[in-house]
Amino acid sequence: MKNILLAAITLLLGFSSVNAYSDDEAVISIAVVNVTYLLKNAPEAELASQFLKDRFSPREKTLAEEQDKIKKLEEALDANKASWDAEEVLLRTRELRALTRERTRALEDFREELRFARDSALDDVQKGVFQAIEEVRVERKIDIIIQEYVAASQRVDLTPFVLDYLQEKLDSETEQDTDNNKKGE
Repeated sequence: MKNILLAAITLLLGFSSVNAYSDDEAVISIAVVNVTYLLKNAPEAELASQFLKDRFSPREKTLAEEQDKIKKLEEALDANKASWDAEEVLLRTRELRALTRERTRALEDFREELRFARDSALDDVQKGVFQAIEEVRVERKIDIIIQEYVAASQRVDLTPFVLDYLQEKLDSETEQDTDNNKKGE
């Protein structure tokens, strides 16, 4: 796959250099962008992460408390088995199993909801990053953006410009939200 990409770039560079002599419009501009870096460092990624943490940490704490309760019940059952009659041991064992099943179901539901919310947030961040790449590409009149590359000079690396664009966009949206909140008060 990389050989095909390199061949295509070589062909494009050869095409642009041949046509550069005959027509200024035929020069092809190429830039690179580190999408992985952008996805990790986009301001929207930090906001999404904080949102997920705020939304799911109370349930995570509740699940941890339930696990502690189950552990204490197990310890009490083990410690008191000898002194309790068989009916009491059976009753406590059933109670422990029921609590364990409930917690297991709740934990599975929690993980599924968290996974769905994380995937949705990541999808939103990806869409924003790719939209920002396209807008910076158009703004800077770049013909081709290469996402996967081994090395590139700072002269052709658009990553910092896209990151700045994302930050400016977020700042603008935050300022607009603040203004709308003030108008609503």
